Amino acid sequence: MRDTVFFKTEAGAQEITARQIRLHPRVRSLLVLIDGKHRAGELLDTLQTIGVTEDSFKELISHGLIAGAGTPAAAPEAVADAPDTEMPLAPAEAPTQAAPADEQEQRRALYAYFNLHIRETLGLRGFMLQLQVEKAESLADYAAIRDQFLAAARKSKGDMAAAAMQAELDRLLAPPV
Repeated sequence: MRDTVFFKTEAGAQEITARQIRLHPRVRSLLVLIDGKHRAGELLDTLQTIGVTEDSFKELISHGLIAGAGTPAAAPEAVADAPDTEMPLAPAEAPTQAAPADEQEQRRALYAYFNLHIRETLGLRGFMLQLQVEKAESLADYAAIRDQFLAAARKSKGDMAAAAMQAELDRLLAPPV
């Protein structure tokens, strides 16, 4: 199992935002970090301090939330969670959507944004930020995460990529109109 690369299935990607299954926080953290790029052994080595074991992978598999590379459940929609593209380099290249209409929608949009971009930008180094996102309950919590994330993104991806992310986060954190 340690050499297997796991992907989120469509159900796994939905579980990240919907939280319909009562997963233990350590198992949810593992689900968040599964990106289709890292071997199970790497994730186990990183997460062993919080109690993640091979049984945690088995639990996610039993719920149909993840699948190993080359298994039937690793269909194109599961592989789509592991994008091959680089982060946008300039704000003009980033697709823009309408700002969220209310605070609950803002929190959902911020949760999804951080889950995707922390993983893509920082990889396993973003684990502690991922845990903060899981615990965030207010827009103020997300604003605090924003500052830490942008500092790490600037170091990892450079000023232009961080500026694009900052513009998008500013839009997502703006008060609803």
